[in-house]
Amino acid sequence: MEHVAVTGMGIVAPIGHDVETFWQGLIEGSCAVAPIPGGDGLPGNRLWAAVPDTFLERAPLPAEALRNTDRFTRFALVAADQAVRQAAAEPLDTLRTAVVIGNTMGGFPFVTAAQQEYLTQGSRSVPPKLMALVIPNMPAARVALHYRLHGPQLALSTACASSLDAVGLAARMIERGEVDLALAGGTEDLLAHLVYESLMRAGALSRNPDPATASRPFDAARDGFVMGNGAALLLLERAEHAAARGARVLAHIRGYGQVADAYHITSPEPSGEWELLAMRHALDDAALDTRRTPPVIFAHGTATVVGDAAEIAAINRLCAASARVPSVTSLKGHLGHSMAASGVMSLIAGILGLERGLVVQTLGTHRVDAAAHFDVVAERARPLSFDSFHVNAFGFGGQNSSLVVSR
Repeated sequence: MEHVAVTGMGIVAPIGHDVETFWQGLIEGSCAVAPIPGGDGLPGNRLWAAVPDTFLERAPLPAEALRNTDRFTRFALVAADQAVRQAAAEPLDTLRTAVVIGNTMGGFPFVTAAQQEYLTQGSRSVPPKLMALVIPNMPAARVALHYRLHGPQLALSTACASSLDAVGLAARMIERGEVDLALAGGTEDLLAHLVYESLMRAGALSRNPDPATASRPFDAARDGFVMGNGAALLLLERAEHAAARGARVLAHIRGYGQVADAYHITSPEPSGEWELLAMRHALDDAALDTRRTPPVIFAHGTATVVGDAAEIAAINRLCAASARVPSVTSLKGHLGHSMAASGVMSLIAGILGLERGLVVQTLGTHRVDAAAHFDVVAERARPLSFDSFHVNAFGFGGQNSSLVVSR
């Protein structure tokens, strides 16, 4: 893959509502993990990482764009606006621009709230546009509507790999000449007590009561993930198209790999075989020798016991065949796990690191699992000049996705 440029980025994250505040939060070691509002009766540590309600305050979106939208759609609209503005791409070509946005369960918290009101207040409380507010294609639909785009409009749901798969699919569309531009990424808002209770009962969430270390990827004492939310989108562009209009290119999408575990609905295959294959497919697509892997890996690294163990095994095997030992990091200590949005959040951190010569730290991790035979960037951000990096995103159902990105 040689012709797909990134010319714009947008993000709404628990530690920042735009790219610059997000980056500052990362390098300063900000941790968004905090007590769940109204969560006193919940089990476990009662923590999650939430985007503050102030995320719309500086967003220059008209009221019409936000009318009849749920929170996960508003996240995507704000991120799309940032990406388009950074790329100076307006007016977008209405027939040659795709919108590909991933999420997992749409506006599920809104559904749970509406159900509760229905049970206590009756049918008059039911929102007439409930379905149009919460179905998973609404972020892509509302972004396309806002910019009056008539190109491909797609919603992707591949669990926590959704945003990375959205970028991979959009990059393929550009590479094949189907479109010239694409707004691609993911959005997520599953912060509902019902979802928290379910994941806690499943043993997926951390029970550590300390917000600073509840999410500790690759730590020997990790015990589960912390829920998060937000959105991250890129404006992708055919490189020749970007050059013709004098756009500033931030990075290039070089390779994409996607394979299935076919092992279990929630647990990864323990050897990491299929995660490794996704990474190798991305390297092959980028025409990179697997003996010269990118020097930095933005890992999925959710801090679950079995999930991190499988990714450790996969990266170990990748390193064993490589001439270099990569620096590996995960953003989940800062952000919690933003699920469908998490892959592109990592991708944006990688692009900013390319530009600024810095790899952000794996926050909350103090004693790296001895099984990791690679360099986990812990404690503090690390100055490092690098030209390419890997991003991993894995998910329930055996989803394994990986991208290679370069200058």
